[in-house]
Amino acid sequence: MPDNIISLNELLEVAVKAAQLGGEVLQTHLSRVKYYEINKKGESDFATRVDRSAERVIIDFILEKFPGHRILAEEGGALGSSEPYQWIIDPLDGTTNYLHDVRVFAVSIAVTLNNETVAGVVYDPMRPELFTAKKGDGAFLNGGRINVSSHEKLEDCLLATGFPFRCKGQIDAYLLSFKRFFEQSRGIRRIGSAALDLAYVAAGRFDGFWELDLKKWDIAAGVLLVAEAGGQASGFRADENFWETGNILVSNRFIHPVMLSELQEIFPAPGA
Repeated sequence: MPDNIISLNELLEVAVKAAQLGGEVLQTHLSRVKYYEINKKGESDFATRVDRSAERVIIDFILEKFPGHRILAEEGGALGSSEPYQWIIDPLDGTTNYLHDVRVFAVSIAVTLNNETVAGVVYDPMRPELFTAKKGDGAFLNGGRINVSSHEKLEDCLLATGFPFRCKGQIDAYLLSFKRFFEQSRGIRRIGSAALDLAYVAAGRFDGFWELDLKKWDIAAGVLLVAEAGGQASGFRADENFWETGNILVSNRFIHPVMLSELQEIFPAPGA
C-alpha cells in the first residue's frame, strides 16, 4: 500500500474535473470537423491532434494534483513506473463518430490502486452526461444513483455491440454472434463508443454489451460503472481474462449465462 492513501472522493473529484477539461477541448475542435479537408491523411492528422490535445490537458491536470502518479493513455502510452496509483485515459472514445460530426463520443478516465480500479468517469460532453463510480459506493449519472436493468429474459432485452474493426479476420464469428443475439433479443444497437456502451449498461439503458479486442482505456472506467451498478463483466469464455484479450461481455447478470454460453460456443479457446 502507498505511504499516503488518497481518498476515493479526492481521486474521483480530480478524474471528473480532468474529464470535463478534456471534454471542453473536444467541443472546441468539433466546430472545425465540417470544415476540415476529408481525406485519409487529413482525417488521421486531425483526429490525432484532437486526441493529443485533450489527452495533454487531462494528464497535465492530473499530474498537477498528483505528481508522480502513473499514466496509461491511448495516445501517450505508459508513463511512470513505481507509483501504485495509475490513471487509465481515453481522451476521445468514438473517434470515427467525432470525425463525421456524429455527436456520440466520450472521455473515459479510470484510477487504479495496485492494479485494482477504484474510481471511474465516463463523460459525454454533448448532452452533457457524467457517469461516475467509486469502488464500493455505487454508480451515478449526474449525481443520481443508477442500476443495471432487471430484465431476466433475452427476448425482453436491448443489446449493444461494436464492429471488430481491429480484428477483421474474426468477422464471420462476430456476425454469427450478432445473428444469434439479434434473433433472441428485442434489438441491437451500435453507437460507436465502447465507453458509453458500458455506461449505458450501468444505467439500465442497454441490458448487455459484447465486443472484441478492446483496449484497457476503452473499458476500465466502464467496467467499474457496471460492477457498481450491479452488473457483471467477463470474457467470451468463463476462463478468459478480458483485460488481456480485450474480448468483453457485460450485462445485468440475469442474461449473462445465456450470452456467455453463446459466445463460448462461437469463440472457443485457442486450440480447442
